Amino acid sequence: MRTQGEITFPGEELGVIEEFIPGENTYEEDGFIRSASVGKVFYDMINRRSNVISTKKSAISGLKKARYVYGTVISIKEDSALVNISSIEDKFVTLISGILHVSQVSGKYIETITDAVKLGDIIRAKPITFASPVYLTLKGKDLGVVLASCSICGHLMIKADEEHLKCPNCGNVEKRKIGNYMVKRNGS
Repeated sequence: MRTQGEITFPGEELGVIEEFIPGENTYEEDGFIRSASVGKVFYDMINRRSNVISTKKSAISGLKKARYVYGTVISIKEDSALVNISSIEDKFVTLISGILHVSQVSGKYIETITDAVKLGDIIRAKPITFASPVYLTLKGKDLGVVLASCSICGHLMIKADEEHLKCPNCGNVEKRKIGNYMVKRNGS
């Protein structure tokens, strides 16, 4: 557990659900309260909330009320993906930087971020922080990859099952976190 005023990073444990509830820039995962952004830890002992006070204060207009955003995966590391957010709900915006951490992909264990998204994928995600870079989550059946190209030949992929996409051109099968809003579906 981090101490009051200590700098924390996304995914770091701040406490347990028996002691605190998630507050600003935090989330609950498997009974633990974790940081959703870079900032200083602040424990509200009166309301029993774990908070992270972001070092960046300027909230992006319209993001706090947004149920979802759309963006393109532009860079991938082992545990995170950098996303260019191009729309907040159905309104196009100037590109905003987003980060998707592997812990925010699914309720199930995911070893590496590439089991969920790949370079160039267009995703539908929910913002969990409201200043740039925006931290995103794909947890939810309506969130995930909505458009993907084959890593081998570049054709648009179609949904093969709940976790796999198939290329109709070369037959390549790839694993993804697929949302209910997948654009290309089998048979469409």
